[in-house]
Amino acid sequence: MQANEGEQTDKKHTDRVNRLRKLIIALLVFVVAVPICVSIILAIAYDRMRSDLDNALSDLEWYHNHYQERILTVDEDTTMVTEPEIVTEDTPQVSDKEPGPEETVVDDDIRRVYLTFDDGPSIYTNEILDILAQYNVKATFFVVGKEEGEYREVYDRIVDEGHTIGMHSYSHKYGEIYSSLDDFQVDMHKLQTFIYENTGVWTNLYRFPGGSSNTVSDVDMAVLIDYLNKSGITYYDWNVSCGDADTGKTVDEIVTNVVSGVSKYSNSVVLMHDAQDKHTTVEALPQIIEQIQQMDATVIVPITEDTLPVQHIKNK
Repeated sequence: MQANEGEQTDKKHTDRVNRLRKLIIALLVFVVAVPICVSIILAIAYDRMRSDLDNALSDLEWYHNHYQERILTVDEDTTMVTEPEIVTEDTPQVSDKEPGPEETVVDDDIRRVYLTFDDGPSIYTNEILDILAQYNVKATFFVVGKEEGEYREVYDRIVDEGHTIGMHSYSHKYGEIYSSLDDFQVDMHKLQTFIYENTGVWTNLYRFPGGSSNTVSDVDMAVLIDYLNKSGITYYDWNVSCGDADTGKTVDEIVTNVVSGVSKYSNSVVLMHDAQDKHTTVEALPQIIEQIQQMDATVIVPITEDTLPVQHIKNK
């Protein structure tokens, strides 16, 4: 009888020791795991904040470099005047006209929407231009090189009607333009010269086929971006897409993609396509314009040399 009581006492003691041991282990795990988890969370938060800071500094540097050369201080009251541009008959026209006062004044309460069309001109470009004229809206056309006679007048019409014209590669053949830096340079300068010969505009605006974040280039995109920067050419990606790159999109889907995307940003660069198989985009354009124009404090404007670029990849 006494032996049984002794065994029970030993068992209870062992159980208490085991529970205490488990409790100590759990506390140790907790003490070690919590700081590790907190450290991981803080590291992720720091990385995101650092990325946001780098982007903000990059934007600030762009503004500083862009405007410092063009603004002179004329008195101690910080009155500013812009340097006049000297133009001769031999000076190529720049793709972006000097913005008027309403464009140079930055108002954080105004939402700016930049409608951009890639891949044109096409059989639908004139229809797009007719719609834009109907609504008195200016857009931006990132064009490719098409030497067919019927398209040469379209390049000229884009410029004549006050729209911005930019480069989107001459051939639009990824395997050629992205095979080497030399091939990229040849293609870009061929298009730049082609546009000038057809419109009198020497454009310094570029959009990479597939965007600067494309994954098909054989050349490091940072190399191409550095080349554009050194050449005084600004590239523009987009932060809103109508989604027409995917086949089968309906008019309603395209309109919804644009309007919902525009509502998220104070400056929206909208990607659309001007191509033979994209008539649905043309059909959606009137609704897109009307719904954007109904938004409070919102304007549709073309990209100019003073437009802060939306860029998927920022060259460090």
